Amino acid sequence: MHPVLPTRDYLCNHVVSHIPVFEWRMAAYRRLGLKVGVDSSILMSCEVHCVRGVTIGRNSVVNQHCYLDGRGGLTIGDNVNISPHTHLITGSHDVNGPDFPGLEEPILIQDHAWLCTRALILNGVTIGQGAVVAAGAVVTQSVPPFAIVGGVPARKIGERNPDLAYTLKYDISWQ
Repeated sequence: MHPVLPTRDYLCNHVVSHIPVFEWRMAAYRRLGLKVGVDSSILMSCEVHCVRGVTIGRNSVVNQHCYLDGRGGLTIGDNVNISPHTHLITGSHDVNGPDFPGLEEPILIQDHAWLCTRALILNGVTIGQGAVVAAGAVVTQSVPPFAIVGGVPARKIGERNPDLAYTLKYDISWQ
């Protein structure tokens, strides 16, 4: 009898996400098929579901204890800041379907967006360029570029300056 090999998701979530040396952790994520751009960072203790469905652009940061669901496709742009405990969930169910079928729709986070702590982004949502999702917000509909949204469900509460020119780059070795 052949031994059962761990899946990519299992390795990502129970081994790789706990590697304390940043460079080793990022190399292991890439080796398992996670598409991560140059100078992007995934801090420790993140969970990734369906590794091959997730793409992260350049200079983006995924902070600790985030959940990235790639089942329906998850694309994170360049210079995106995802704060701790944020969840991006591409799967759901049709509550009115007689057999409760699963639904998967992609999430797109465009360049320079900021998802604050404990934000929840649901399937089928696009977060526009430079948009900000306030802490604890539940986003069920797409957010226009440079809008600031908050609440449950999230609604527009402000507007962000569109003159964004920053580059995120975390110089870390032990996180």
